[in-house]
Amino acid sequence: MKKTLVFGLFCMTVLTGNVRAAGLFPEITGWKMMEDKKVYTGNDLWELIDGAADIFLSYDFQDLHIAEYSNKDRIIRVELYRHSTPENAYGIYTAERMPDYPQITIGSQGYRSEGILNFLTGSYYVKIMSAGPVEAKEDVITQVAGKVNSTLAQQNGLPDVLLLFPEEGKENLSDAYIAQNFLGYSFLNSAFTMRYKNEAEFQLFIIKAASTEIQHMLDEYTKTLKDNKPRKSGDLLIIHDPFNGTLFLEQKRDYLVGVINTDNEGKATDYIGRVIKKLP
Repeated sequence: MKKTLVFGLFCMTVLTGNVRAAGLFPEITGWKMMEDKKVYTGNDLWELIDGAADIFLSYDFQDLHIAEYSNKDRIIRVELYRHSTPENAYGIYTAERMPDYPQITIGSQGYRSEGILNFLTGSYYVKIMSAGPVEAKEDVITQVAGKVNSTLAQQNGLPDVLLLFPEEGKENLSDAYIAQNFLGYSFLNSAFTMRYKNEAEFQLFIIKAASTEIQHMLDEYTKTLKDNKPRKSGDLLIIHDPFNGTLFLEQKRDYLVGVINTDNEGKATDYIGRVIKKLP
């Protein structure tokens, strides 16, 4: 139903097979390419994906270009969501990523499902889907994805911050990037997170920012706690948040490292220490 709805919205727009959007879409032998004249921006993305527009905008969405490739009754739709930075593109990709789906090696990372192939490359989050009355073959969708990836010519690779997370106990494909309102607070931003299962589940996060900005975050956090002030345990700051439970935090230069969803101070200290040992 979702694919049918999106396809219907696309057909309502004016298409052209002659004008190329800054060379974003490759030619595919045997397939006719038609590009949507309309380029969606933050001002009108809701026209296409009303319910999901807000989360795209939270990752500093810049523009969306769309094209379709047709061969008789087979249609392959390509959507190029461009964000301001590779980190923001990674953030929206992980927000929509399906960890249970087969992973692919196109771009920085990707996954497929029946008639769908989505991947991340540089500042682009790319969505490719079979949209015609006859399903396009999986190998053809993969071919289109490979050519789109080559045409975009982005620098691939996941954010370097992810290398700071310990391997032990890490849940597969549990990494994410929260650009705004981390833990529900407007002053906590740009958080890389990873889920772990080591005896019990917990979450580790890393915020990279100027040390003065991190101090501002901590000051604002303290203000929200009112009488429930944080306590220190060595270099560890322990916060009892009425909405998020116990948080263990440690600032080291331009990094704020924290653990949530556990009351085990020893476990939190261990994992935070492992990250800090890796800091540049």
